Amino acid sequence: MIKSPVLFDFMSVPCRSPLKSQRRPINFIPITGPSLYNRNCGENNNLPRVGSPRLMCTETNLPQKERKLWGFVIENVNGESTPDVAASLFHLNSKKCPSPGPPEDRQQCQRKHVWVVRPRDDGNDALVEHQIINVRVIVDREEEPLGTLVGNIPKESSLGNNMTDQEFQSLKYDFLDQTKMASLFTINNDNGNIYTAVVIDRETECSFKEVCSLDFDVMVRSSVSTKYEIISVNILILDINDKSPTFQPDVITVQISESEAIGTTIGIEGATDSDSSAINRIQSYKIVPSDGPFGLNATKKDGGYILKLVLRRILNREQINSYQVSIVAYDGGLNPNSGTLSVTVEVTDDNDNSPVFTQSVYETKVREGVKRGTSVLKVSASDADEGKNAEIRYHFSPTQSDLDEIKKIFAINDTSGDVLVVGDLVYEAGKVYEISIEATDLGQQPTVSQCIVRITVEDFGNNPPIVRVNFLSSNSIGMVNVSESSKPGLVIAHVNVEDTDSGSNGIVTCDISDSSFALEAVQGKGYVVLIKLDLDRESKAVHNVTVTCQDQGTPVLMSASHFLVRVEDENDHSPQFKQAMYFSAINENNAVGDYIVQVLAVDDDVGINAAIRYQLHSDSHNMFAINPETGVITANLRFDRETNLFYKFTVIAMDGGSPPQSSTASVLLNISDINDNPPVFEVAEFQFFVMENSDPNTNIGSVSATDKDEGKNGDIMFTLSPNSQVPFMVHTDGSIVSTKSLDRELSSKYSFKVWAHDLGTPSLSSQIMVNVLVGDSNDNAPIIVYPSTENNSMSISYLAPVGSPIASIKAYDLDEEGPNSQLEYFFNNGNELDIFYIGKNTGKISLKKTYHVNMDVTFAVSVIVRDKGDNRRSNTTNFYIVLKYSNGTIVEALEDNGNKNIVITVIIVCFTILISAVIFTIICILCRQDKKLKKSHQQGPEKRFYDEKIPEVIMEVTPDISGVLCNPGDTPSKKKKKEVSFTLNEENPDMFPAHNNPGFDRALPQNSPTLQPDYDGAPTTFQGLPPKSQYSLPNRPPVHKQRQHLPSTDNFSDSSGDTTTADSGRGGSDLDLSHPQRQDDMGSEYAKLKPPGSLHKVHLPHFDNFIQHTHGHLKSQPYSALYPPTTNSNSSSGEWNPSYV
Repeated sequence: MIKSPVLFDFMSVPCRSPLKSQRRPINFIPITGPSLYNRNCGENNNLPRVGSPRLMCTETNLPQKERKLWGFVIENVNGESTPDVAASLFHLNSKKCPSPGPPEDRQQCQRKHVWVVRPRDDGNDALVEHQIINVRVIVDREEEPLGTLVGNIPKESSLGNNMTDQEFQSLKYDFLDQTKMASLFTINNDNGNIYTAVVIDRETECSFKEVCSLDFDVMVRSSVSTKYEIISVNILILDINDKSPTFQPDVITVQISESEAIGTTIGIEGATDSDSSAINRIQSYKIVPSDGPFGLNATKKDGGYILKLVLRRILNREQINSYQVSIVAYDGGLNPNSGTLSVTVEVTDDNDNSPVFTQSVYETKVREGVKRGTSVLKVSASDADEGKNAEIRYHFSPTQSDLDEIKKIFAINDTSGDVLVVGDLVYEAGKVYEISIEATDLGQQPTVSQCIVRITVEDFGNNPPIVRVNFLSSNSIGMVNVSESSKPGLVIAHVNVEDTDSGSNGIVTCDISDSSFALEAVQGKGYVVLIKLDLDRESKAVHNVTVTCQDQGTPVLMSASHFLVRVEDENDHSPQFKQAMYFSAINENNAVGDYIVQVLAVDDDVGINAAIRYQLHSDSHNMFAINPETGVITANLRFDRETNLFYKFTVIAMDGGSPPQSSTASVLLNISDINDNPPVFEVAEFQFFVMENSDPNTNIGSVSATDKDEGKNGDIMFTLSPNSQVPFMVHTDGSIVSTKSLDRELSSKYSFKVWAHDLGTPSLSSQIMVNVLVGDSNDNAPIIVYPSTENNSMSISYLAPVGSPIASIKAYDLDEEGPNSQLEYFFNNGNELDIFYIGKNTGKISLKKTYHVNMDVTFAVSVIVRDKGDNRRSNTTNFYIVLKYSNGTIVEALEDNGNKNIVITVIIVCFTILISAVIFTIICILCRQDKKLKKSHQQGPEKRFYDEKIPEVIMEVTPDISGVLCNPGDTPSKKKKKEVSFTLNEENPDMFPAHNNPGFDRALPQNSPTLQPDYDGAPTTFQGLPPKSQYSLPNRPPVHKQRQHLPSTDNFSDSSGDTTTADSGRGGSDLDLSHPQRQDDMGSEYAKLKPPGSLHKVHLPHFDNFIQHTHGHLKSQPYSALYPPTTNSNSSSGEWNPSYV
């Protein structure tokens, strides 16, 4: 039979159901910390806090539907404790049972406390049973000695309740499994006591666990029966504060520079504590000593601490080069443990100390004639810094005025400081060699200090009197300090002279070498040294005073005593800059903080009076910064040379005296150029003009650009764009020249790009568009198109009226529009009879006067065509004009009558009568059609021939000579039919297509009919007009596609060959003679020159009805336009006007 676990170090109470006799252990588990003890009833149910009137448990081994809730209420208490005491025992912070606590408290907690609990069934039929519950509280801790009793199994598990005493006494107890627990605990086989087998370390068994529970099973069996039990044992190990915080490692060394600022931190690794409970782990840190230059900053994070050493004071390595501090970590508990970390803080060196000589003045005497290489003196200096900063080198000061003389006699070992003789020493009375020696350390920024070495050469073999100088100031050995403000007469020393000789050999007189001082004899007491003149430390800081005394013996013996008078400084001098003006340069676009220049001032004073600090005058406008100690000036902003070429500002040097003295110097900073600006063109584009036919290398012009940079960065070189294919070359200076002669007629404008490159590194560039316009130079002569060698003849009837056009000279000029291409026309020869007229501007040739011939006469004519340019060019054309003699019948008739004027008159009268009859007939017809026209307007525009413009009809009647003579013998059937042609002045281009060549006649399509009235005496009728639908031409293509061209051999003549007015069978022969064009170049109007037989215009406002009426009655003959189009009077070029008259 397996029973529920028995828990030690916490409460175990059996809970028996009144309905079941089976035992069920109840476990009370202590909760650490400030909370109350809770207990479990059954498996998973938590009891309320102690002091609650009800304790709940649940039957957990029953099926779900049979489970019931059981409650327990405390009714009365027996034994030693009261309800208050019992309640307090379960509170961890109570005085009765602290956890953990001292042994006496532990014994108190191990007493047995009994009170009565009444189980109560909360079901509908509650059953109640009284049960005595034994509660035993055991507090056990880790690190208990070997053999410590942990607990008793039979007592804690109440095994004896359900068995006889014999059975209970026969029980044997053993580990069920030989696990690790068997090595930690032992069990008494007879009585069930559990003891510790070893000293248990909680951190070893349960590292960093809040609850350390050791579990194992115990086999309990009877030796007299077959009963046995398996008891589950849980032992709770309570943590004690047995581990101290530890640092790994516990001794460390860290470094910090002596120049670090206050607040600088150094990270330190924290300590660890292997105790499990939070209260026993690390709770705090502190630093020892707490008042040192370092503090401790401990920040808790993620269950641990972040430690940092914090610098609280300025460090000086030369005073203290290391510090020892301890960081102590404390854990919790009543007796806190601690761990210590020893920290050595090493202060690293900055070269902030100068070498210091052991003496400021070294003096020695050397006998004359000593060997070369002899060391006469050794100077020594030390440096408080370390490393390279403390390594010292010695050398003679380069600022000594007599350095060259000194180097001839003495030298110094740069590492040891020994002063050696390298020349011949010769004694000179009063001669003292004063050498200034400098000691320099090897730091990155070396520091320097000086000392004075005085070497006196002694005369070997002389016994001078004994002279002793005693200084009135204390602690003065060989030197006396005197303020430069001391007044003359001040006693500074006493001279004591001793001479053991007698007589004149013992009579001694003394003298002093320095004129600034005087000796005054004191009766029987030697001499006193007085200040004779005002002292100036800046003129002479140290006076080497020699008091020489000699006796009056023979030979005279003398001796001397040397001492130094150091003149102490007064702040009577201002700092003086090495230069009144400092010049420096910096590249533009510099970084803030870049070095500019270092100024240096010196003060003839010493000490605090010569401690100089630098500052900038307000004229620097915060554009610069200066280090007050070193005088290094840096940039506070980024400079732009194109904004300012230079800056001038003032630096002030001020000493530390009281009152302070100051002086100023100027700094002139030039901003050096870098190539940060590309060339800039002054215009958006360049445009130049050049005449054509100019020679190659003609200068076209120059492009220009500016660059804000200077030097090579601002020098500009111009180049032609490599992709440009133009007849020009761009020189580097921007000048543009042509590479060949230009022809405007080939190209009148060139556009290309020019690049401007500066000569900086890297080079910057920009580009611009250049336009070159080619001017016309009138280098082309007129080109004559007509007449040509293939078509060079034209003809006209000698009977043509004056002003009749013959032909037009067609020519053009390739030069640009303007005077160079405007043409003039002149007869060169062939018009000596002045028969013909040529339009000066149009080139139109017409008949100027009537010239009677009796046969065809040919005139060889030459015409000059000339432009109007400055350098006029011309061309000549040669052609023939044939004055045709034609129509012999008329000639014979006229000759027979002998009176041409009568014939002309008769012809005009007949023609007028005929025209009047025709007009009258037409008017009658039109009047009859008016009524029909009104009706047709109501039928819609689709039944009208034209619905927008009434055409203009021009009728030309050319009578036959025989008709004019009115021969009575002629019958009507023999009369020749007169030709009547109609020209429709219609704007509709589809009806009358225009031609773009001004030399062409305008013509209707070839299938258009010719309207001719019949003069045979019958009523005037018209035949051959096609149906109206043919005139509408709905599918006619555009006009420009219907232009009809003459053959190339007859482009411009109005007639070629025979131009007689006789009927040739082709119809309309007289058209060539009857062009009523406007003659702009003639002096008289054309109407005055019209001969008989000329045109008569008839305007028929109702031509639409007329055409309908005469439909089908016209003869079906081809017809052509009566006249070529007129010229536009406003055009000087002779353009044809696309209208018909």
